[in-house]
Amino acid sequence: MGHGGRAADHRDMKKMTSTPRAWFGVVVVAAVVGMASTIIQIVERVELAENADANLLCDINGTFSCGNVLTAWQSSVFGPIPNSAIGLSVFALTLGVAGAGVLGSQLSKAGWAVATFFAGFMAAFTVWFLAQTSFVIGAVCLYCLVIGTMVLLINISWWRIGNRLGYLEGNWFLDAAGWMVRGGTDLFVWIGLGVIVAVMMVAGLAI
Repeated sequence: MGHGGRAADHRDMKKMTSTPRAWFGVVVVAAVVGMASTIIQIVERVELAENADANLLCDINGTFSCGNVLTAWQSSVFGPIPNSAIGLSVFALTLGVAGAGVLGSQLSKAGWAVATFFAGFMAAFTVWFLAQTSFVIGAVCLYCLVIGTMVLLINISWWRIGNRLGYLEGNWFLDAAGWMVRGGTDLFVWIGLGVIVAVMMVAGLAI
């Protein structure tokens, strides 16, 4: 093989390794922001437990009120463990995996699948929770919106990481996901989901 061929292969290999690292970086940033938001929620939940009349930072009015949301049962679906604590754990796991990727560690397909599963679970749970806050609780937690945005970014990133690592193949689902990611059509799905949730929240709060 000539020098030109080896140079082209080197450029291709560099592209394959540098692109996932950039997406790993996006996951790291999103996970850090998500962790910060969940920590604030935990602190404010403790503050509410100590003083029911406490004025929380994000209690702007009756609609944008973390207090109304944090005191609802939907904020502790898993019993005594609040949703924010579960979210903090998932974000911490995500940060650890993505941080290793940024530092150059090779993420196995099983590791990628686990991380992507938790990201998808967080996305589904966030949609359910925002629907509950809009239609049942009648208030919105601003930190929840930040968390939802970070979860969206993490999902978009994990699928792109999987594609660059060659993991989106092997069965009809992964093949279809790979086709969508490579064509960018998955962005329409994720952005569409965000728009649907936003419309749903506006409709719910308007009732």
